[in-house]
Amino acid sequence: MTPRYWNMWWTFTMVAAVVTLLVVILEAFGILQDLGLALAVAGVLVTTVFGLTASTRSSLTGFRGDVVPRLDRIITLLEERLPRTTT
Repeated sequence: MTPRYWNMWWTFTMVAAVVTLLVVILEAFGILQDLGLALAVAGVLVTTVFGLTASTRSSLTGFRGDVVPRLDRIITLLEERLPRTTT
């Protein structure tokens, strides 16, 4: 069972982070040479973007689950208690 906050973007973030670490290790051994530095920087940027997207999606899921039912309840109460207007 996956945790409630997990979404596909967290998976993308983890994959990008692992690939970036692999690139850094290969760069340290001199296998990728100058290409390794560019790939490592790109990997950090991609991991950051995926992480920000994942955290935003997780926050919105929690927001939607907690706040929207309350807003629906407020709307129902207002509709019940306020007089109808005819325009």
